[in-house]
Amino acid sequence: MSTSSDEPRTPGRPFGRDYRSGAAVEPVPARVRQRVQRQVDELAQRRTDAGLRRRLNSAVQERWNLRHDTRLAVLVKDNGLETMVVTGEILVTESSWQDRGVRTYVGRRGLVEAELGCADLESRLVRLVTTQPTSTEHLEDTVSELRARGFAASLTHIAPLGPIVKPFSGVAVPTIGDFGSYATFATGEGDGARVAVIDTGIDGALRGDGWLTGIPRITQDDPATHAADINVDPLDADPLDGFLDFSAGHGTFVSGVVAQVAPTADITMYRALGTGGTGSEIDVACAIVRAVRDGAQIVNLSLGTQTQYDQPSLAIAAALDAVREIELERGEDTLIVAAAGNFGDTTPTWPAAFRRVVSVGALTADLRPSAFSSRGWWVDCSAIGEGVLSTYVQGEQSPDFTEDPESFPADAFSRWSGTSFAAPQVAGAVARLMHEHGLSARQAYVQLLATGRPMPDFGQTFDILPGV
Repeated sequence: MSTSSDEPRTPGRPFGRDYRSGAAVEPVPARVRQRVQRQVDELAQRRTDAGLRRRLNSAVQERWNLRHDTRLAVLVKDNGLETMVVTGEILVTESSWQDRGVRTYVGRRGLVEAELGCADLESRLVRLVTTQPTSTEHLEDTVSELRARGFAASLTHIAPLGPIVKPFSGVAVPTIGDFGSYATFATGEGDGARVAVIDTGIDGALRGDGWLTGIPRITQDDPATHAADINVDPLDADPLDGFLDFSAGHGTFVSGVVAQVAPTADITMYRALGTGGTGSEIDVACAIVRAVRDGAQIVNLSLGTQTQYDQPSLAIAAALDAVREIELERGEDTLIVAAAGNFGDTTPTWPAAFRRVVSVGALTADLRPSAFSSRGWWVDCSAIGEGVLSTYVQGEQSPDFTEDPESFPADAFSRWSGTSFAAPQVAGAVARLMHEHGLSARQAYVQLLATGRPMPDFGQTFDILPGV
């Protein structure tokens, strides 16, 4: 593997010291270190602080209700943590729905078939909604009974970011320079890999420093644009109050991580989450299929959730089946990379825990396990996820989320923490290897794994972008 560094390659450092120069490794001011530490502490605290989780869950519910006709319910799992579901509906697989007994049973429970809202999945998944007011417990019982009878059913889960909201959305830092002069190491034999980022959308304002300007922006200004195609992050919508929403800029940040690691990557953004940080598993599943159908070779998902029964998301499973058919049609595999989650335990997070998805955990800046990172047998690899530096958006943080709001200028960079920002480093590393050596996504991933340093419950670990 070629790198621009003269340093001998060491386990866990696939590109030598290519990313350890300039502003990325300049001395970090004490204030920035303190802010990053607050991010990390809060991510870890959420597992043990039920009061903090309640406040955040309430904020998420309020923001969802501003933009949707449906409502969210917060359910407590057996491990004491919560998961969010859409009220008044359940999902079953199409094969289960074909059973006459299932149709009769759910009809008696007051459920009828409704539009799924995703043409790519209509032959695989059925959405059932209540015809009368009913409790979430009633629907839980319905799902439990169907599952006990051997049918695939679930509540409709919400897929929050990383998988929980990050109130300290970035810490303002100096720019790392103009994109055109950034990547002296970006040489290789292959074309730029096609990377799809499924997230909150991309900042609609083109930056003056060249970063991310090649990502297409799709807005409502074009009469031919379908709502599902819009990919611009509104930044201030949930609520419209003059401040950045608490997940504003997440997709822009993630895209900037990919671009730092793989400057030649052809990045496309798909918006499946609102700036309040949430989207349904159906929205995410539909975006996955669209991205692969559009030709994505790598898909990055810096999102995920635990489910009520710790079982795979039915919607994402249906999407992965559809993806496999597309791969067979075009004769090319797609590598799907997902954040392992910030739950701090070994309970699987979806979609990361699917066997065909590359699951990425988070490490500290000195390559130790991050306390907040999900971990376990299902985590394939890990990268630094604390105080990662990347592109951000212009605006001011809301005082609702922090006592010391940050104000971000145009062409802003910031530091942020979470498995959300470890995953795109792996996606970017695969994209870089594809470009350098003319490999397929799967071949490049296998080559990347060979350079890793193994760590129990964190898979193969990599030192790619530095952190704090």
